[in-house]
Amino acid sequence: MFVHSISNIDKNAERESIPASFSSNSLGSEEGGSGIEDQNTQEELLRKISILNLLQQVASSANEANDVDSILQFSIDRICAIGNWKLGQVYLLQEEDESLSLSPICYCEENPSLKKFRRSLGQKGSIFSEKVQRERKPIWFTKIATSLEEGSRDLSLQAEIESAFALPILVRENLVGVLEFFSESRTPDPSFLEAITHISSLIGRVFERQDAENSLKNSQEQLRALSARLQEVREEERLLVAREIHDELGQLLTVLKIDITLLKNNIQKKDPEAFELFSDIRSMIKVADTAIESVQRIATELRPLILEDLGLVEGIEWYSRDFQKRTGIICDLRIRTENLPSEKEYSIAIFRIFQEALTNVARHAKANRIQVSLEEEPSLLLLRIEDNGVGMGQDRWKNHKSLGLIGMRERAVVLGGELTVLSKEGEGTSVVVRIPLRSSGLMEDRS
Repeated sequence: MFVHSISNIDKNAERESIPASFSSNSLGSEEGGSGIEDQNTQEELLRKISILNLLQQVASSANEANDVDSILQFSIDRICAIGNWKLGQVYLLQEEDESLSLSPICYCEENPSLKKFRRSLGQKGSIFSEKVQRERKPIWFTKIATSLEEGSRDLSLQAEIESAFALPILVRENLVGVLEFFSESRTPDPSFLEAITHISSLIGRVFERQDAENSLKNSQEQLRALSARLQEVREEERLLVAREIHDELGQLLTVLKIDITLLKNNIQKKDPEAFELFSDIRSMIKVADTAIESVQRIATELRPLILEDLGLVEGIEWYSRDFQKRTGIICDLRIRTENLPSEKEYSIAIFRIFQEALTNVARHAKANRIQVSLEEEPSLLLLRIEDNGVGMGQDRWKNHKSLGLIGMRERAVVLGGELTVLSKEGEGTSVVVRIPLRSSGLMEDRS
């Protein structure tokens, strides 16, 4: 086997002698010879144009490709078609053991021996690609039959394969794969091999871009999982604090109020004329009542126990009434759903989205009416909150500093859904949340 590094290919390599039947004497005249030279020149020009078109097509495809497989298949097909090569295939590096694995991506002529030859390389491995893997450079191999094992050698002879060309696919000097081609031609075309080498670097950029996209996607998934976990921890802490405030502090204040009331009654029996003292005690009772109401309100805001005890629908109904009472904003509620998931995470996430949306209306919208609907669509739960307020520009609700909207959107995404904000200045705002009804699998994946 003869091996050439592409950088060492002799552009003036000696070609096989021209058969006698095509000698100048047999052509008949100088004019005939000139015609053949013109034809050869024209064919060479067309070939160079084809190579330039190939580079342009691959460069364009590399910029538009969404996945590596499509650009690999396109490049292999076009290279073999222009080079008139019999077989083109791809080996991809396996990260586990740094070995090369034959990919299904290939171009192969309709030749039984050629297909068997490809299968044998897949089973036994390719000495050509392995050499390129070690040396990290393009190599042209000639008289390859002398280097193959008996079975593969016979198949290569039957398929009339004389030469092979293999070149690495590199990403930041790291090998990710090898392109391998087989031809019946013994003499390489340096300009064509140089073009293929350039194509290999274009493919390497697609690999690099895909790696960057995968890394970004993984980072986003990790951040989303972290955000979801932080939400869970916060809800757990809220529930714990709410119960402690409601059960401990609430009970102490209730006992304090009872003791003050008993004290008032006892004093009233002993000294009915102590009006000033009675006034002070009544003030103390009012303070105790206010404190008890504050404790109940704080505990409810931290984690509505009605949500814990009765469920999402009842929680939304209660919060709508409470919101209308506190803000004076009319809240029209329409609920048409019967198949809500039972998971607490599901109910809590939807309730918090609803709660945050109403809070935003109270703070920013200057609205006097809100319409809330909770409905089922095929396989989806649809929550819609619309107000008749001042609205807001796109730059505001898409602002990355709008932490409330970001939190609402993240809660929806964790459940496998999406949140959309529709708003124009002076025309109110609509928040639409679409969440799959079957989201328990997403919850399990996240945990």
